[in-house]
Amino acid sequence: MPTAISGIFPALTTPFEKGELSVNHLKSNIEKFERIDLSGYLVLGSTGEGVLMNDRESLKALETVRASASEGKTIIAGTGMQATRATIEFTNLAASAGADYGLVVTPFYFKRQMTAENLENYYREVADKSKVPILMYNVPKFTGLDLPIKAILSLAEHPNIAGLKESSGNLALIGELMKTCPEDFALFQGTGSVLFTSLMLGVRGGILALSNMAPAETVEIFKRVHAGEIEKAREIQMRLITLNERVVNTYGVPGIKCAMDLLGYFGGHPRPPLQPVPQEIKNSIGQLLKDASLL
Repeated sequence: MPTAISGIFPALTTPFEKGELSVNHLKSNIEKFERIDLSGYLVLGSTGEGVLMNDRESLKALETVRASASEGKTIIAGTGMQATRATIEFTNLAASAGADYGLVVTPFYFKRQMTAENLENYYREVADKSKVPILMYNVPKFTGLDLPIKAILSLAEHPNIAGLKESSGNLALIGELMKTCPEDFALFQGTGSVLFTSLMLGVRGGILALSNMAPAETVEIFKRVHAGEIEKAREIQMRLITLNERVVNTYGVPGIKCAMDLLGYFGGHPRPPLQPVPQEIKNSIGQLLKDASLL
């Protein structure tokens, strides 16, 4: 089993300018994030619009984050494709570009055929042939399917599968996995609204879209829980719940990018077919940030 990782990782947005990847703005965002005690970064995840990018610009974004991050920061790259072979190839390209881990989403296009057995075979082959450890990624709101617990428990024993990013928001599943998975299997919460509760259940940390808007606060929740300062951690989480539910879960990537612009990062426009939020929603996001004491 690979060395376990822990802590808070922003699921980074990808800055575009005039429709093209903006390396300079990506560097600038990382410079700001580096002021906070984050464990590392996820590049090319769902929040990073990785599915809307080609391999060339995806690898360029990854190389930029690797070069901009300080020594010791862990870099995770979203590398899941629909085909097993394509996933293996891109995961190994990402490893060469500086990724420490590959985050592999469940293949979903032929979802009726994505049985527990087929998904287990997929992850085993990817893990067998990947040059870096992988994290499985369960995100049913985008894929339309859940990674079955039977498959997770079986795959948790694989020596090159380091853990799981669990983004269904199902706390009962988190609890069941914490009871039954090996101790060195790194379970990460992917839903910012339940970070505190998941940490109380014993997860290793969070890989969160919310951490683009509240990086210091999500790190503080993590640290306070581990220090036994439970009430303070709970207070911070309660302050962020509505922000996460409205911006991340309702407005999505365009809303997150708008919030980042308001907070002094570069969010910019999403890549079409996604569109920027209208002015009315911008105003609403500004108020949500004020209500959360972030603006």
